[in-house]
Amino acid sequence: MLISCKKQDLPAKPEASAFSASLESNSVVPASGGTVNVLISTQTDGWWISNLSASWATVNRTYGSGNFKLPVTVKANTSGVKRSVNLQVNPTFGLPAVNLTINQDN
Repeated sequence: MLISCKKQDLPAKPEASAFSASLESNSVVPASGGTVNVLISTQTDGWWISNLSASWATVNRTYGSGNFKLPVTVKANTSGVKRSVNLQVNPTFGLPAVNLTINQDN
């Protein structure tokens, strides 16, 4: 008995594309709070957010793929002192992560 396999046309294996992440505008948020957008440019690669550890700054999405405008919501600063938070955007394929800092006035 002979068995043969039919050659299948499989999709191409994903490959790394160019990756960048930056703040859309000024990284200083007023004391009253607001939103800062992180512009993620990665074509088809995946990405995820890490190191966003301040309870006063939140994102509504921590991972995704492709180009994306990620809003970071910053609550009002009632502490009386300036504050800052770091976040890291990590690409797939072992590409280097991008570290960003968002500052808030007092």
